[in-house]
Amino acid sequence: MTEGIGGNKKKTKAEKAKEPVFLVKRASKLGGLDYLHVALIALVIILVALAFSLANFKSVIVCQYGMYSNSTCITPKYNQSQVLNAAGKVLANYQYINSSLSILTYYSYLNRSKVSYQPSTNTWSVIVPYRDPFTNSTLNVSMEFYGSNLSLETPFIQMVRPKQVTNNSVVAQGVVAISDKTTCVSNTPEPVYLITDPYAPGAIKSILQAINISKSHSNEVNMSYKFVFSGYSISKYNQYGEKQTQLLGAYLACGSVQKEFPKFMGLLNNTYNGIPLPNDTLYSIAQASGFNMSSFGKCMVNAPAEIYGQEQLASFYNVTFTPVFVANCKYESIPATANELINYSLDKLKS
Repeated sequence: MTEGIGGNKKKTKAEKAKEPVFLVKRASKLGGLDYLHVALIALVIILVALAFSLANFKSVIVCQYGMYSNSTCITPKYNQSQVLNAAGKVLANYQYINSSLSILTYYSYLNRSKVSYQPSTNTWSVIVPYRDPFTNSTLNVSMEFYGSNLSLETPFIQMVRPKQVTNNSVVAQGVVAISDKTTCVSNTPEPVYLITDPYAPGAIKSILQAINISKSHSNEVNMSYKFVFSGYSISKYNQYGEKQTQLLGAYLACGSVQKEFPKFMGLLNNTYNGIPLPNDTLYSIAQASGFNMSSFGKCMVNAPAEIYGQEQLASFYNVTFTPVFVANCKYESIPATANELINYSLDKLKS
């Protein structure tokens, strides 16, 4: 470094190269913001707009059945569960129709139903699949209910409207819940009744079925047998007389409390041909079965009173056809769906 005039020092080129250089740019037209800040602000605006859009979209989804003219959601008076319950009651009452439509009660798949609401008419539509036991094919039955009170508007075309005689309801395939008829304590083994006229079609077969159910659920089911004299028995009075006709019912009622009853039924099944059997034949079968003939004889003396009590029980459960199974005093089924009945009632008992 050299010293110039006036004592000032002159800088060399090397010293000037070591000094920092500051660049000053003119302010842009973005209000003094750089591009990074502008991008962040734009992102915030986009997120706010997206949140607003999602909020509006959500409100449309919640409004399931559309909007009224005043921009409020249409809300039915009842929900789908209540509509299915109404359909179950309708199906249960088809068992009282003396036609092939009675199968709807026990062969419907209520849990597979399709339920829809029509806001324009304020009606509910229910489509219930059911199995035709004669062809083993699956068909559908459809019903429409008024949205104001869930009363049946129309069943499917050419279908007879059921008589609303009970509040029973189909609760599962082959199972009907009996309304307000609980008379036994819910515990294990649960009580199961087979109620039948001795001369009803399939009566002997259903008794054998009940015996097998009792064996397969020995610790869960307490099976008992109830016999009634309905139109099937009465139709034989003119030809065979009332006393001889009812004799089979007495033997069945008293034999069912004997531990050898399964053997009795096996022998009876080999002899019975659908008509009243004479006392000698029935007595021989009872002896061959190993009955305690002393206690059996005492029971036979009181058999008319015993069967009368069983008929009162059948009347209490509003039994209009036989054979029928009643489980845990709450549910009933026909023999064809007895296994579904037992499984359903036991599951309910355990839960």
